[in-house]
Amino acid sequence: MWPKLSKNPWLLSALSGVLVFLSFEKFNFPILAFVFPIIFNSISFHSKSLKKSFFLGFVTSFMIMLGGFYWITYVIHEFGYLPWWLSFLIFLTFCGFGALNFPIFFTSITYLHHKLKQTKRTASFWAFWFSLFLPALFALIEYLFPKIFPWYLGHCLYKATYLIQIVEITGSLFLSFLIYSLGSSLGLILFPPINLARRPWEALFIPLGLIALALLFSQYRITHPPIPGKTLKVALIQANIGSLEKIHSEQRIGNLIDQVIAKYYSLTEEALKSSPDLILWPETAMPFAMGNGQIRYETLKSQVAQWGKPLITGSYAKSERNSFRDYNGAFLLEPDLKGSVSTQSYMKNILLAFGEYFPFGEYFPIIYRYFPQVADFEKGTKQDPLILKDGTRLGITICYEAIIPSFFRKTASHPIHAVINLTNDSWFGPTSEPFLHGALTVFRALESKLPLVRVTNTGISFVVDSLGNRSPLTAVYAPGILVTKINLPATPPQSFYMRYGDWFVLLLIGIVVLLGVPTFLKRD
Repeated sequence: MWPKLSKNPWLLSALSGVLVFLSFEKFNFPILAFVFPIIFNSISFHSKSLKKSFFLGFVTSFMIMLGGFYWITYVIHEFGYLPWWLSFLIFLTFCGFGALNFPIFFTSITYLHHKLKQTKRTASFWAFWFSLFLPALFALIEYLFPKIFPWYLGHCLYKATYLIQIVEITGSLFLSFLIYSLGSSLGLILFPPINLARRPWEALFIPLGLIALALLFSQYRITHPPIPGKTLKVALIQANIGSLEKIHSEQRIGNLIDQVIAKYYSLTEEALKSSPDLILWPETAMPFAMGNGQIRYETLKSQVAQWGKPLITGSYAKSERNSFRDYNGAFLLEPDLKGSVSTQSYMKNILLAFGEYFPFGEYFPIIYRYFPQVADFEKGTKQDPLILKDGTRLGITICYEAIIPSFFRKTASHPIHAVINLTNDSWFGPTSEPFLHGALTVFRALESKLPLVRVTNTGISFVVDSLGNRSPLTAVYAPGILVTKINLPATPPQSFYMRYGDWFVLLLIGIVVLLGVPTFLKRD
């Protein structure tokens, strides 16, 4: 079977895609990601057509989307009100375009290898090519071709906290480079796609050296974490109220809106028995607009005063600029000793296309008539932290914002002691999406050295410390209460990555230019 498979590039391309999505949640076999470069490199040396190479890469991309993002079908069906078969067909049209970096990279290296095969190269040259150039080109293209759901190949290593602390310096893109470098080098030695006079063992020097560096730095960071300050005890309330229930309650069908509120009140009363310092409710937990004079808002303030604990909750606010629009926001309600309640707010900056707004909907508002299920939210413009009365500064991200590194860096730059992430993953049903989404947020804590608290409507909710260690997880599609302590840093940290951002990309460009340009200028 293997000889037949190894000679069929289409099957190998499909296999490489399967290996990638099996590396991630909920399958979570990251070791398979190291095999993927072996297959890609091998096929690229034997492919003779750039057009064929693009479609081979397209097959890989298609398989990744099909296996890793099947939950998009659920969203289309449930919120697009389309039958399952039609929802799946629409999803299939997206499958090849969700990870275009793979066909672009594959076409590029096929062209380069076609040129190189016409020249004579030493084993040492191929060692550097496989261990440095190809990994750098892969990671660079991965960075330059962003995805709707942003992820890197290296994100599959999110549980390997003993190895990945170095991302506070390099950013997560380094892990993609590391995976491709090791897999590519092993493939060159064990299954060389070209004829070599000897096995270029020196190809392993670079990936093994980088692994050793990452392990040593991780050991240092784990034994020398950020200097701890005070402890904050948080209560995460997961009421298991999904988007459809909230939509109905927002439309004021019966007394559903009051049932939603009552459920959060009841779970919070239970959590208060553990004496938390801060109560957290998820994105859009309260299906009404926050504003003075609003009856339910005033009632909520009275309840917070009675509890005597600060509350951060997701809800809505009316836009000042467009009376027909709302903000999707996070609100801090904090009581004082006199019984009054002060309010601070943050309005979501990054809205989710086709869920919270329709692309070009501002110019063609008639679109919303045909797709009434798509909201038309106003976009927030500020990233100011919410500040507790004791001086604790909390950065706020809502849902998707926590997996955008550049946005997160702005949130952490204020400075802050921790990040609160309010999320609603009920759009995706009981699938692997909540686990994949949650895994990606772990890297924000690692990169910033800040604890991160993630509270969701339907799971999974958890706390992750500055070293990437997660607390116990709440279940998916079940109510839950998680009360846990987080250690805040004594002073808000500013890691190297938070200060300088994606500097590693410049290094990748340098590797590609310094190795690539002389290679093709040289005459043999």
